[in-house]
Formats: sequence, structure tokens, C-alpha cells
Amino acid sequence: MFWPPATPRPLPAVKVWDVVLLIVLFLAVGLVLGALQAPLAEAFGKELSQNGLVPILLLQSGSLILLVFLLIVVRRRVSWSDLGFRPADRAWYRIALAGGLLCVPLVALSRLLLEPLIGDDFQNPQLEVLGTGGFDWANLITLLVLVGLLVPFTEELLFRGLLYPLLRRRLSVVVAALLSAVCFALLHWIPPLVPAFTLMGVILAMAREYSGSLWPPLIIHSLFNCVNLITLYTALAMGQAG
Repeated sequence: MFWPPATPRPLPAVKVWDVVLLIVLFLAVGLVLGALQAPLAEAFGKELSQNGLVPILLLQSGSLILLVFLLIVVRRRVSWSDLGFRPADRAWYRIALAGGLLCVPLVALSRLLLEPLIGDDFQNPQLEVLGTGGFDWANLITLLVLVGLLVPFTEELLFRGLLYPLLRRRLSVVVAALLSAVCFALLHWIPPLVPAFTLMGVILAMAREYSGSLWPPLIIHSLFNCVNLITLYTALAMGQAG
């Protein structure tokens, strides 16, 4: 096989309603924080908080990790290792690094193929928000920590740590990967990019399935976000210099 086999392990014993509740609460917290963006920006300072973006990411991600701890780890007695935070075969870390870099052109290509349908003037609103303040080293480093590490951690915990294993207990690898990927894509709230994010979600789910760990998909996801963020800020720096 191209990839090293994972050691067979039981899937975490989470319930359907646990995952549904977590997704609903995650969305609800995001909506509430989105409505409070202006007050948060004023409270933390518009420049320091990236116009409220930094506290929103911190609070939403922190709330999900806390909810998983209370509802899954404590209430269901499921360990973090059971959720997937356990070592993988060393070869998987090399595969994950290559996969993270490969996902950048793959996702870009899938968006390019859809350009006739979505229009060539479409701009990713996430990138627009992340680049609002222009180039600044402090902003870049802060976002690399949040968008490059914390956000992928929480999303992998929710989608590949909880949702995918739940589906996998009942469905085949392909169907479970596709369904979890579609949910992952839809929850980004950018309809034109649903196919691109679905492709990304399938890759992440496959890495979770065949590595037996959340670390490889987390590395892929984190590297993908970091590369895109650095590319954005490089473009902003060149624009300011020009």
C-alpha cells in the first residue's frame, strides 16, 4: 500500500445526539459572536483584535473544546486518545506534510474549474476578512497561531474526531468520508466553495481513516491554512510596497 496501515482501534463511543448538539452549539456560538463583533472590536481594540476577529476565533474555538471536554470526555468517559489524539506511524507525518502542500493547488484547481458557474469576480470572504488590516507582522503571527493552529484543531476535533467516526460505525469509508466532508464544507458558509472544501474534507477524512490518528489530518489542515495565509499576506505586502 502507498500509506502505512493503522493499528486497528475501536471508534469512540459517542452518540448521534452528542455530535448534533455540539454542531448546533458551535454554530450558535459563532452566530452570537458574529453579532457581537463590533462590541468585541471596541472592547479589545480594533487593531489589536483585527476588528473583532481575534476574540471571535478564540472564544468560538475555546467554547467547542470546553464543550467536547464536558459532554464527551467527562460525560461519556471518552479519552482524548479515543477521539484520535494518539501517535500515528512516522511515515504518516511525512505524508501529511506533502498532503498539506498538495491540497493548496488541488483546492485552487477545483475552484478554477467552477469559475464559469460562480463567476470570475468571486472573492473568498474569509480571505477578505483576514486581510482587512493590510500587511502587519503582528497580525500575520497572530493569525498563524489562530487560523493555522487553533481553528484546524477545533475543526478536526469536531469533524474527524467526532462526526466521521460516528458515520464510520454505520457506513463505508467512502460514504462516511463524503458525508463528513459535505458537512465540513457547508459549515464554512461559502456556497461557491462547497465543492472545493468537500474535496479537502474527503482528503482529511481519508487521512483520519488510514492513519488511525487525528494528527495527520490536523497537520494537513494546518499547513493548508498557513500556506494560504502566508500567500495572502505576501500579496498584501507586495501591494503596499508597490
